[in-house]
Amino acid sequence: MNNQALKTNSEETTTRIYFNRCFSSTHKIIQRFLADNDSKKYELYISHVSPNSYLEEVADYFEVEPVIDGKDYTNYCLDFCQKHNINVFIPRYNVSTLIKFKDRFENLGVKVMFVGNSETYQLLDNKLKTYEALNNKDILGIPKSFSVRNYLDFQMAEDQISKIGNTCLKPISGIGGDGFKLIIDTMSEEDELYKTTSSTIVKDRIVRILKNSNNLKPFMVMEYLEGDEYSIDCLANRGELIIAIPRRKLDLYRQNIEYREDLIELAQKLAKEFSLSYLFNIQIKYHRGKAYLIEINTRMSAGIHKSCFTGVNLLDLGIKLLMGKKVTTPDNIRWGFQIRTTENYEIVNL
Repeated sequence: MNNQALKTNSEETTTRIYFNRCFSSTHKIIQRFLADNDSKKYELYISHVSPNSYLEEVADYFEVEPVIDGKDYTNYCLDFCQKHNINVFIPRYNVSTLIKFKDRFENLGVKVMFVGNSETYQLLDNKLKTYEALNNKDILGIPKSFSVRNYLDFQMAEDQISKIGNTCLKPISGIGGDGFKLIIDTMSEEDELYKTTSSTIVKDRIVRILKNSNNLKPFMVMEYLEGDEYSIDCLANRGELIIAIPRRKLDLYRQNIEYREDLIELAQKLAKEFSLSYLFNIQIKYHRGKAYLIEINTRMSAGIHKSCFTGVNLLDLGIKLLMGKKVTTPDNIRWGFQIRTTENYEIVNL
């Protein structure tokens, strides 16, 4: 394992916070968290499956994780918390398994930022089950979606969706845009070699794969939503929304922070529907004038640091809430501005 020397802190009031296999961008929200707090009161522990200089720089202790999953990984996290006397655990990876061992973390004196119970994770980590749970709730639009594991499933789904628009596919459970592909039915598989991107796939290729596979893991085929996309960073307490910050995604480099009462109201309804707590994220896309759900992420988003430009440090508030402190909606929130990502380069001697 690759260990970074622990920076000592003799204060007894130190709170030790652990992040497991977090996003690379998490270092940005951690920097904001430390800037808004007395850094002497916190020690930050991070484990990741691979070395990461950005995470190592913000961590008091960094460790490379073993490549394991499920219960084995849960035991690793329990051992990590016990070894380092962790007070607060903010999990990103393997959470649907970790939640089943909540009592064991509590017995160690560790407060874990679980947004709900085990049933909530099982539901929300499965997009099809989430859609089914909301299908008749009249809260927001649900895209027409099907579970596909063979050619007949795909043919039926394609026939149904093509009547109302374009078709796409994605994993039933996944992170961000991993596995998303817009299906193109007007191009040959040969042309795909020259004219498509990683976010598209020609219909011919899907058909060939399905016809030649006997034990394929199910995936989603769904209606493609064509309008504006919003990422809503949320903080709630037992189903009561405290704050929601909508970010409209313009492209890879620009996002608008917008005050949208309709989206904040949607976030409140979804928080209440699933009795959500602490930090989570909702992905919404407008399609033909109506808001549709893409997914509810049972964790803080990779882009949550962008919401901090409103003047609200969501990670800070989430940790305070987890530690039993009273947290209310901030009075002064900055709205109506654009965030532009610029590139920086660093030269490192070999």
